[in-house]
Parts: sequence; C-alpha cells; structure tokens
Amino acid sequence: MLYLILSALPFLLALVLMMSFHFSSGKALIISLLLTCILVLSVWQMDVLTVAGYFVYGVLKSLDLLLIIGGAILLLNTLKQTGIMVIINNGFKRITPDPRIQAIIIAYLFGAFIEGAAGYGTPAALAAPLLVGLGFSPVAACVVALISNSTPVPFAAVGTPTLTNMTNLSDYVTASGSTVSEFTTAVTGRTCLYLGLAGVMVPILLVAVLVICFGAGKKLIRIVEMIPFCLLAAASFLIPYYLLGTYLGPEFASIIGSVVGLFITVIAAQRHFLTPKMVWHFRYNIRKEQEPMEPDNSLTALDMVKAWLPYLVIAVLLLLTRIPAFGLKALLNNLSIHWESILGIEGLDYDFALVYNPGLIPFMLVSLGTMFFKRKHLPEHGVKLIFKATGKQLLTIALALVSGVAMVQIMINSGVNHSGLDGMLTIISSFLVDSVGKYFPIISPLLGVLGAFVSGSCTVSGVLFGPLQYQTAEMLGLSTASIIGLQMSGGAIGNMICINNVVAVASTTNAIGKEGDIIRINLVPCLLYCAGVLTVFAVFG
Repeated sequence: MLYLILSALPFLLALVLMMSFHFSSGKALIISLLLTCILVLSVWQMDVLTVAGYFVYGVLKSLDLLLIIGGAILLLNTLKQTGIMVIINNGFKRITPDPRIQAIIIAYLFGAFIEGAAGYGTPAALAAPLLVGLGFSPVAACVVALISNSTPVPFAAVGTPTLTNMTNLSDYVTASGSTVSEFTTAVTGRTCLYLGLAGVMVPILLVAVLVICFGAGKKLIRIVEMIPFCLLAAASFLIPYYLLGTYLGPEFASIIGSVVGLFITVIAAQRHFLTPKMVWHFRYNIRKEQEPMEPDNSLTALDMVKAWLPYLVIAVLLLLTRIPAFGLKALLNNLSIHWESILGIEGLDYDFALVYNPGLIPFMLVSLGTMFFKRKHLPEHGVKLIFKATGKQLLTIALALVSGVAMVQIMINSGVNHSGLDGMLTIISSFLVDSVGKYFPIISPLLGVLGAFVSGSCTVSGVLFGPLQYQTAEMLGLSTASIIGLQMSGGAIGNMICINNVVAVASTTNAIGKEGDIIRINLVPCLLYCAGVLTVFAVFG
C-alpha cells in the first residue's frame, strides 16, 4: 500500500494543487515533476543519468507538440490583428435572428472549426464574445460555447491532443509489436466512433440548456421543434468527422468536418429548412442587459471569401502533405532530426520530423503569408504584437506540457531501477486491475474528464492518464485502442467544465464571478455525454 501511495503521489499532488490551491497547471506539474524525481532517485533507486535521460527525452517529445500549438496560436493572432476574424464574425450575424440557431452555427460548428485549426481554449474564447454581441447574456454565451467545445477537441490544432497521446505512448505501442501509425489509426477510429455517435446529442443539449436556463414560456415545445435542425447540424458535421478521422487521420476530423457542417447548416438556416416557424427569444432581462450588435451589411461575398482564404489554404496544404498518394508525406517525414542513445542510454532515441510538423507547414507558413499580404491592415507594430502575444500564450502552455510529458516519461520508465520495485505506473495499474477489474472502462472516460477539469487541457489529461490507462488495459486484456479512445473522449468532454477554460471564457464576456454557475449548468451535459460514450462503447466495444 505504501508504494501505491508513493506511486500515485505525483498525480495526487498535481490535482490537489490545481483544485484546492488554484495553482496553474504549469506550476502544479513542475512541482509534481520535482517530486517524481525525488521519489525515483530515493525510493526506486534509479540512476541519476537514467532519470536525466528520460527527462531530456520527455522535453524533446514536447518540442514538436509545442511547434504545432505555437503555429496555431500565431495564425489566430494574425487573423485577429489583420481584421480577418472581425469579417468572419460579421458574416455569421446576418444568417438568422433565432438565438438557438445562432448558437448551433457559431458555438457548435464555427467553434469546432476553430478547435480543429487552433484548439487550446480558443473556440470558446472566440465564440462566446460573438454570441454576446448577438444578444446572449454573458453566462448563456459561456455555457453554450463550452458545451460545444467537446466533440472536436481530440483533433484540435490538426490532431495535436491525439498525436501527443500517441507520442507519449510510443514506447508501449512498439513494445507490444504494433507501430505508432497503426495504433494512432485505431485510436482515432475509436474516438471518432464514441464521440461521433454520442455527439448527436450535443446540439440538442445545447438548445435544451439555452431554453431551460435562459428562456420563458413553453420550454419543452421550443426544444422539441429544434430537434430536426439539431440532427441536421449534428449529422452534417459528425458524418464527415467520423469518415475523415477514421480513414485519413486525426489531422482532418474536426477542421474539415466542421467546414462541411458549416456549409450545409448555414444554407439550411438561410433557406429555413427544418427551422422552427417561430423565432425564439430570451427572457426580457437578457435582451435588456445586452443589446445585440448590428451586422456590417457593407461586406460583400468577395470580402467573405478573402477572409476565409487562409483557412482554405491550410486545408489544401494539409491534404497535400497528409495523404500518401501525393508523395509529399514520405518526403517531408524523411527530413528529420535524429538523436541516438540520449545521454548514452542505449535504445533511447529521438526523431523529430521538423518540416512535416503542421506547426511549420501550414500554420506558420500561412501566418507569415497573411501578414505579408495583409500588411496594410496591420496596426502599428502589428507584427511585433502578434509574436509577443503568441509567445506569452505559448509559454503558459509550454510549462504544463513539458513538465507533464517529462514527469510521465520518468514514471513510465521507473521500473529500470536498483530497488527491485515495479514501475510507478505498473503499481497503480495493478491496483486498478485488482480493484475494479472488468468494470475499468466505466472509470476510463471519467479519468479523462478529471484530467481535463483540473488541467484545462485534453492534451495534458492524456499525458497524465494515457500511459496509466494503456497499461491497465493490457493487464485486463482489454483493447488498448478502445481504452485510450475512452480517455480521449473523456478529456474532450471535460472541456465543458474545466476550470481554465471556464475562467478564460468568463473573462472575455464580462462574466467574472459567474464561473461556479457555468460549471454547475454544464455538469449535467458533461455527465450525459459521458454516459452516451459509455453506451456506444458497450454496444461497439
């Protein structure tokens, strides 16, 4: 029991620091990393050089992920500074006067697109202020933006959370006789299946919460009459989401699936196809406290096409570099950086396909191109402001990601010691196997939710609990791809209530002090979505 407690202590410390003492995920994970090092050196009696080697390996594994994140944030800041995001937002204001439909198009579908392109809390932070501008109360805008920011999350920033998890699990996967590519395909397929089938409920949940919590009158009727449009929106996004994720890879599911969904749903809304005859309105007090902003009717169709052009270029470049038939995938992957036997540790090798990294191509490439072609629209020192804001945001994420990956890598390999003890994760997994046995899948998505809730990130949730879930699945003889798919699903759903996202979106909509209300409202959709995922797992495995 003592060694179980000591093995779990780094996880427990990180959770306590974030939940009870409100430490940032970066600070909490740095402290947990230090504790892990102390434990493996003193109790597990690992060599200092071995610990240092796996620490360096963990840091290096973080670099390619940080490049993706940095490129995605750079692109988003570029679009903001050049005024392109304002044009895109204005285009949405002209589509429909019904807040229920506005929430589906902007929070659910546009939010999914931003998640696929950028991720890391940006969809809710962009969608919520736009909804406030359309007449939503700050709390209502925050709630629907966060509920929507769930299904696309595992494939944020062209698949970064999924790719991070696969990178973190690569040693386990290769040891099992499989390849990382094969395992990535299997996990992506499972995740798309679980979140996709269960995700049909998300637009309905979004409308239900909006009507029940912020409406008046005949609430049940106002929910039921929206179900046909909700199902259309869900199907138009989730069918390509599943097909793209399953057959092309994690890079495509959210970013291209949402474009298809937006196209179909916007046309349906404009032509009043499957939309209710009556326009629903908020309670009077909501409209009174926030008058809707009028759309800019001077914008032309050409203006909208130009505004969406950077995203179109990104989609094309992703297709050209990710589909093997074009020949660029293998070429770019061959241009890699290799470090063999890190710090002299045999078998500890690192490869980094720099040019293949989507943070460089297409994100940074498109960002620089946009800065150049839109340089007349940039404010004074605009380029400097873009890079400064990007660096500040990236630093916050980097602390948590680097510390978390390094900590887990040391824990994974703590079995290489002079004490004769099993590795830290092996000890925890053995306990879970003995305690819950075949019922472990019920816990799996909830661990993902917990990780996202306290860390603010599906990526960090996977870094923390992915290896533990993989090893437990192996011990129980369960499909490792299915269990990691449940972990990814839980990490995605946890974004509805995660502390960091709630605080961030509340600060952008002047809803400071209402964070508790937002979490309380969103807890029910979060648990219902988890139940839906587990139902899909029970049926399809």
